[in-house]
Amino acid sequence: MTVSVVIVAFGDDPRVDDALRSVRAQDIAVSCVVVHNAVAEDDGQRDADGTVHLRNRRNLGFAAGFNLGFQAGDGDFVLSLNPDAQLALGALSAALQALHADAAIGAVALRLVRPDGITLDGAGIRMDWLRRGRDRGIGKPARGAFEEAQDVDAACMAAALFRREALLAARDGAGQVLDARFFAYKEDVDLGWRLRRAGWRVRYVPEARATHERGWKEGARRQVAPQLRALSLGNRWLTIFKNESLLNALLRTVPWIVQELLLAGWLLLREPRTLLGYWHALRGLRGSLCRRKLRGKSAP
Repeated sequence: MTVSVVIVAFGDDPRVDDALRSVRAQDIAVSCVVVHNAVAEDDGQRDADGTVHLRNRRNLGFAAGFNLGFQAGDGDFVLSLNPDAQLALGALSAALQALHADAAIGAVALRLVRPDGITLDGAGIRMDWLRRGRDRGIGKPARGAFEEAQDVDAACMAAALFRREALLAARDGAGQVLDARFFAYKEDVDLGWRLRRAGWRVRYVPEARATHERGWKEGARRQVAPQLRALSLGNRWLTIFKNESLLNALLRTVPWIVQELLLAGWLLLREPRTLLGYWHALRGLRGSLCRRKLRGKSAP
């Protein structure tokens, strides 16, 4: 049993050191790969503790960076960890225990709490009927909330553990674990949907805990660059194009139209540049349809 850890960072993010320390403090042996985007030059190096650093001159985004880290590791299990996230003691063991207990579980969503220790950052991702993915409990008091394990639709990749076998099974039609077109946002929702399409379950395990200092917090939408807001909007539709069945799409067509007309009107008044997300989705429509077929084998 081996575990590979993949951390994708922008430049030489100093928070990576704390994230790695939290990994090394676990009672499970791991190998670590840190992918640095937007650094001075392309190269690779290995630290004295065996951590591999892959350095890219361009900012490839999270999805493409994760794919590089995934390919560089060979663990039976793969932990995705953000630089602004840290594992609690025993978190990795708790997540692995859930995977060992049920061979149909392909991913574990960790319980994410803000650094203040009292605010929940997420307890797995749920999609509503209109296919909007949301972190359960985000921004709510953590105490007494979401304390039972249960299946969810996706795992927030700020801290999530996967079977390598499941990630390979859920590769999209382009053969990618994460869709590299998703520069930022919604790549975890897309992956969770593909995992479930391949027959794997995504399990929220509250005993597997981590802290996460989320960049896009509730109520702070205006602090996020308009380009990133547009990507979030467009990537939601690329995810739907890739994964929704024709029957379900037909059932949701009218509600989707109503929802998007209301949203577009609000954006036109408040955030007109975010409307570029619809153009992003239309440009990616053909590519998403080509990626619908999964490349791997279904769950056992």
